[in-house]
Amino acid sequence: MSMEKASLRISLSKATAGMSARLRRYFKGLYTSAQPYHLARGDKLLALAISLLFLFIYALTVSHHVNVAGDSPEILGTGYSLGIMHPPGYPTYTMLCYIVSHAPVGSIAFRLNFFSSILHVLTLYVLFVVLIKITRHRAASAVTTAVIGISPLFWFYSLVAEVFPLNDLFAVLLVLVALMAREAWLENRSKACRRLIFLLLFLCGLSLTHHQTIVLVFPALLFLAAPAFLDSLGNIRRAAAGVALFISGLLPYAYIPLRAAQKPYANFGDPSSLSSFLAFISRRYYGSSRLWIGPQASHRVDMVFDYLKTLDKQIYMLGILLVLLGMYAMARKRRADFLAFFTVFLLAGVVFPLIANVALSNPFYVSTIERFYLMPTIMLSPFAAFGLAETIEFLKDAAKRMRARKIIQGTLAVSLVLLLCLPFYLPIKRTYEKVNLRNDLIGEGYLEDLIRPIADNSVLFLSGDVPIQLVDYYYQSCVKEKKDITTIIWSFWGQPWYMQHLRKWYPELNLPSEETPVDLQVENASYYRIWLLEHVIENNPQISAYYCIDNKILLSDDYRFVPGGLVYRILPSSESVDDDTLFQSLVDFFGELDPGIYDYSAYGENRRELMLVQYVSTIINQCASYFRDRGQLEKAITFNAMAYTLYPFQEYEFQTAEMYAQIGNWAEASALFEDYVEKGSYLDSKTWEALIKREEINLEEGLRR
Repeated sequence: MSMEKASLRISLSKATAGMSARLRRYFKGLYTSAQPYHLARGDKLLALAISLLFLFIYALTVSHHVNVAGDSPEILGTGYSLGIMHPPGYPTYTMLCYIVSHAPVGSIAFRLNFFSSILHVLTLYVLFVVLIKITRHRAASAVTTAVIGISPLFWFYSLVAEVFPLNDLFAVLLVLVALMAREAWLENRSKACRRLIFLLLFLCGLSLTHHQTIVLVFPALLFLAAPAFLDSLGNIRRAAAGVALFISGLLPYAYIPLRAAQKPYANFGDPSSLSSFLAFISRRYYGSSRLWIGPQASHRVDMVFDYLKTLDKQIYMLGILLVLLGMYAMARKRRADFLAFFTVFLLAGVVFPLIANVALSNPFYVSTIERFYLMPTIMLSPFAAFGLAETIEFLKDAAKRMRARKIIQGTLAVSLVLLLCLPFYLPIKRTYEKVNLRNDLIGEGYLEDLIRPIADNSVLFLSGDVPIQLVDYYYQSCVKEKKDITTIIWSFWGQPWYMQHLRKWYPELNLPSEETPVDLQVENASYYRIWLLEHVIENNPQISAYYCIDNKILLSDDYRFVPGGLVYRILPSSESVDDDTLFQSLVDFFGELDPGIYDYSAYGENRRELMLVQYVSTIINQCASYFRDRGQLEKAITFNAMAYTLYPFQEYEFQTAEMYAQIGNWAEASALFEDYVEKGSYLDSKTWEALIKREEINLEEGLRR
C-alpha cells in the first residue's frame, strides 16, 4: 500500500513539474514584450512634480466645510467619533479618518476633505509609475496622469471626504505591485518575486476592508502576474503563507464588532453579534447591488450608456479615441496587459452598472452612481496612455521624414503633440469653476437654517440621506456648541437594535419597553413607527416640542403637521395655531435664507447641492399648500412666488396662476398661464390645460368688456 502511495506521489510530482514547465514556457512567450522597466531619476522627479502640482491645485479648491456630496457628512461624524459607517463599515478608512480628524489643523471638515486630496495625489503618483512601466513613454504617461487629475469627477472627489479616493489608491497600488512582481519573475529574482506576491495578497485582503468593489480589480492581477503567483505559491507551505497574509489583511474588520459592542453614537445596525456582523459586511440589506429598489430600476442597460456619457465628460471624445487606439495597439503588443485592463473595464464599467440598480430619475441618484465610475475610468488610463504614446511616436516619425533641420523637426513634433493634447486642457477653467469648493457653504448653511427654528429640549425625526447625515452624524458628533436636540432616524425607528441605541444615548426619553403590548393593527412597520411616535409624544411631557423633516408621514387624527421653517412641528389636532402669526414667522424665516448659498445656477446638473436647493424650494411650496388648503390664497401665492424664485419648477407657476384666477386677478393668471405655455412642452398635457385656461380667462375678460 505504501509503495502505491509513493508511486502516486512520484507520478503527480512529474505531472506537476511538466505542467509547470509548460506554463512557464507559455508565460515567457506571453510576456516577452512586457519587459521590465525600472524608473530613471527623471521619471521619479516627474512623478513627484506631477504630484506636487496636483497637491497645490487640490489645496486651492478643497472644501473647508461640510459638504453634502455622497456620504461626506456621515464620514465626518463617524470618522471623528470613531463610529460605525454604513455597510460594510470601511474599518480601515474609519480608523485613518479618526487619526486625521484629530490633527491640530483647520476644522474637522477641512482635515478629512484634504485627506481625500492627499489620497488622490498619491493615486496620481502611483498611476504615473504604472503607466510609464506599461508604455515606457514619459510624455504619454505624464499627460494621461494629468488628464485623470483634472477630469471633473476625479477632481471633485479629491475635495470632499469620501471613501472612493482610498479605493482608487488601492486599485492602482495593487496593479503596481502586480507589475513589479511580474518584473521580478521575468528577471529571475525569485525571492523578490515571492515577497511582492505576499505583499500583493496582504494588500488584497486589506483593500477588501475598505470598498468591496475592489474585487473587480482582482482578475486583472492574475492576468498581470499569473506566472509570479504560480512560482511564488508553488507548494503547500508557501500557499498557506499566502492565504495567511491575505487573511491578516482582513483583520481591520475585527474593529467593527469590537467597536460596535462599545455602543458608540454612530453605530449603523449595531453589528456586535456574529450574525449581525456577517449580515453587515456582506451588505445583506444594504449595498452596491441594492443602491435603489423600485419598478424603474430592473438592471437596465441604460446604466452602461450613462457611464459612457460620463466618460465623455471626463476624458472627452479625444480621450475615448485614444483609449480605442490604445486597446488595439496593446492587444497586438502586450496581450496580457490588454486582457488585464479590459477585464477591469468590463467588470467595473459594464457589469457593475448593470447590477447597481439605480434609477436615473433625478440628480440625487445620478450623483450616487457617478462616484462608482472613478475606478473604471482610472483603469482605462493605460489604454489612453498607450494610444497617446503610439500617436506621439507616429507624429515624431512623420516630422523626421521631413527634409528639415533636426531642431525644426523637434519643434514641429512638440507643436503637434501640444496641439493634439489641447482639447484636454482647454476646458480646465470651466472645470475649475464647476468643482471649486473653497467657498462651499451650502451644507453648513442648510444645517444652520434647519436647526434655527427648533427649540431646545426637543425631538427631531429625520428622514432622507442629506438631513440624516448632516444632523445625526455631523451635527451631533462634530459641532461643539449645539442645541439640546434628540435626533431620531425614521428609517431605523422601531428596529430593536435602534431602540436599544436610543435608550443608551437618551435615557431621559421615555420609550416603550420591550414588553409593552402592541396592537395587532400596528404590527405593519409603517404603522408601528407612527404608533411609537405618538406613544413617545404622549409619555414625554418634559419634551418641549416635536419636529419632523417629512410631512408625508400619515399621523392619526389626533396629530397634525404645521410648517416650521425647514421642518414641520407635530402638534395635537386640538391645539390652535394663529395663521397670521405663522405666516409672518415663515415669511421672516424664508426671507433670511442666503440667496448666494441657495443659487441653483451655481451647481452642476448632477450635484447634490442642486438637489438640496430643489428640496428647500419644495418645502416652501408645501407652506403654500398649507395655506391654500385653509383657503388663504394670498398667503399661499406669497410662498409659491418664493419657491419659484428659489428654483423655477413650472408646477409652481401653474399653481400660482390657478390661485390668481380663483381670487379674480385675471391679468396675473393669464400672464402666468401664457408663460407656462411658452416654457412647456406640447407633449405635456399640463401645457394644453394651461393653454385652455388662458383662453378661458381671455374670453371671460372679453365678455366683461
